[in-house]
Amino acid sequence: MNRRFAAACAALLVAGATAWGPAQAQEIRARLGTSLPDSHPQTLGARKFAELVEQKSQGRIRISVYSGATLGSDQQMQAALRGGTQEFTVPSTATLANLVKEFGVIGLPFSFSTEAQADAVLDGPFGQGLLARLPEKGLVGLAFWENGFRNLTNSRRPVSKLDDLSGLKVRTMQNNLYIDLFNGLGANAVPMPVNELFTALETRAVDAQENPYTVIHAQKFYDVQKYLSVTGHAYDALVLLSSRKFWDGLKPADQALVQAATREATLYQRQTSRSLNQTLRAELAKAGMQINEVPATERRRMRERLQPVIDKHIESVGAETARAFFAAIDHAPAR
Repeated sequence: MNRRFAAACAALLVAGATAWGPAQAQEIRARLGTSLPDSHPQTLGARKFAELVEQKSQGRIRISVYSGATLGSDQQMQAALRGGTQEFTVPSTATLANLVKEFGVIGLPFSFSTEAQADAVLDGPFGQGLLARLPEKGLVGLAFWENGFRNLTNSRRPVSKLDDLSGLKVRTMQNNLYIDLFNGLGANAVPMPVNELFTALETRAVDAQENPYTVIHAQKFYDVQKYLSVTGHAYDALVLLSSRKFWDGLKPADQALVQAATREATLYQRQTSRSLNQTLRAELAKAGMQINEVPATERRRMRERLQPVIDKHIESVGAETARAFFAAIDHAPAR
């Protein structure tokens, strides 16, 4: 009887060691949601990140990627991370600004001139200072990724000058800056999630939308939009986010592993985004879009028209944040 009891205790101890052993022996499962399709650099970067984490952990940490807003909109996924029911997402800083207002400064119109300039600002002290504001909101910012410079498409007419925007119903992100931006240019801003946009364009509920080439192509907006006007009116950054609840539950060694994967995935994501943005303009033309450059003189007119909007949102994000942002741009190399 005693031998049987001892054997049973030994079996329980072995089972306990398997289920509750040290963290480095435990398998970790996580979900990463994106709002854009598999072909977009947001999701391509997410899959590379998941692949690198799995490789570096020798298969112990596995991240499943759900693309195309399968897990919800940017705002819904941010809420899920804060609540600890989802582990990772990659939203636009424009939607993140609804939670941490200082992120709104990144989207101020006509601020960045090149991607290299954006990298220097966001990877430097200014950008890292923004990421440091996230933990108190239940989030951990791992890195800035890229969506790119935003351009305008519509189904009504080419936009080659400021006056051509008058009366256009333009879908914008659910972000006060972008709403004010297009209203300020004489259009009618209609905020909505990106996963509702194709149908809205197809049914002519809205005339226009604004996004980088990668989004226009990945979402197949060329099927429902004829005109593409190269405005480059704003640079859109993404942020690779982790749930703080999930992050704080990782051992320091696993946090370091994820950070190493983040650094590699960030280089890949940006390179992929820039490579695609160089080639997709031609692809959009082949798909039937009529593309026009907006002259520099008209871009300056747009910037001048938007000065009251810029001033309003500088006040919103805070004058100190705005001063630091523009100082960082001034000191950043444009190439």
